[in-house]
Amino acid sequence: MTFAVRPIDPFRTRVPSRPTESRNSMMITRNQAWNHTAQRTIGVALATVAVVSLSSCAGESGSGGDGDEVNLAMELTLTGVKFAQDTRAGMEAFADEDGNVNLDVQGPPSIDPALAQQQTNNLLTRNPDGFGVSPFPPSLWTRTLQDLTQRVPNSLAYAIKPVETQDEAASSLLKTFVGINDAAHAREAMTTVIELGGLDTDTTGDVILGQCVPGDTGVLAERVDAWRDVASELLPNTNVEVFDSKVEPQANTAAWDQQLRAHPDTVLAIGACDQDGPSIYKVKKEQGYDFAAGALETSPETLTGVEDGTLLATSAVNWYLQGYTVARLLTEGARGDALPEGFVDIGATLITSDNVAEIIKRDSSPEETAAWYAPKIEELFADLDANTYPLEEAW
Repeated sequence: MTFAVRPIDPFRTRVPSRPTESRNSMMITRNQAWNHTAQRTIGVALATVAVVSLSSCAGESGSGGDGDEVNLAMELTLTGVKFAQDTRAGMEAFADEDGNVNLDVQGPPSIDPALAQQQTNNLLTRNPDGFGVSPFPPSLWTRTLQDLTQRVPNSLAYAIKPVETQDEAASSLLKTFVGINDAAHAREAMTTVIELGGLDTDTTGDVILGQCVPGDTGVLAERVDAWRDVASELLPNTNVEVFDSKVEPQANTAAWDQQLRAHPDTVLAIGACDQDGPSIYKVKKEQGYDFAAGALETSPETLTGVEDGTLLATSAVNWYLQGYTVARLLTEGARGDALPEGFVDIGATLITSDNVAEIIKRDSSPEETAAWYAPKIEELFADLDANTYPLEEAW
């Protein structure tokens, strides 16, 4: 398999799915949720100006309050990281645009499958009209997903695929997945770091890969396995080390510090989780390390790192678009439209020094975020079928 640097479509990134054998691959209480909503009211109201204009451009976008009242339940993987907040912001933007959607968004503060499923079961007792869930990891969610699909047929998975492997796609209880191909997302980020870092097939040293939740299958394993493949192809003379970089931010930074101290010959470092970028940035700056570094997602520190050159690139899922899409599809499903079956690809955005200022501006306020995503929302829903693929292609 050859990995080549190619022009980047800022809306979505896709590559052909990989053979199966190469793949081993949020808690807010109800009161907290209302507090969060109150804090966002002014920003969301301003952001609506940008988003609501889509109604006249994208056909059936948002009902503007003309449709039946819809109650939606959402379970996030976790709530304590930026990507979860961006996803929620997208959900809230659609609900505000529609004017007749009630959202109940929950999730554990950190990775906690037992708590997430308890929250899901509690949400089911409220008989929502639609349910979006991020079942991490899918292997622990079988019974909960059975209950969910039986009680709320208008349900879908987002961010986390509903089954562990491509081979299981045909038997998935949830037939709609809104997200990305994580392996392609990861490959693009690492390939770009290698190119910008001037590394090549003659490079020797250590490649350090962080995985904040250990495991051989699932989204994080898919990213790390993709990086292994890239290293094998483009950096064949390096030693690849994968380590548990930890979920909790302070523990994550400590883990990266320890790992990099133990590998003085590091030539590249990158992590599969939102938390990894800020940690790599902080440790590299503090210790004066000189190696090619990259990240995933757009934590403020990660963007600062790309801006000042400490990090060469990051690639981020279009999380706001994901949240908007999930809320819109479930609302339309509750009002009688069938959910699209398969993989709805909301894409990722590659960020380097060339466009980091644009992304920092995008993330500076709710209204800037809404304005940046408005054309992507229009493009996606102008031809949803063209952006929907068999579930198997999410791997």
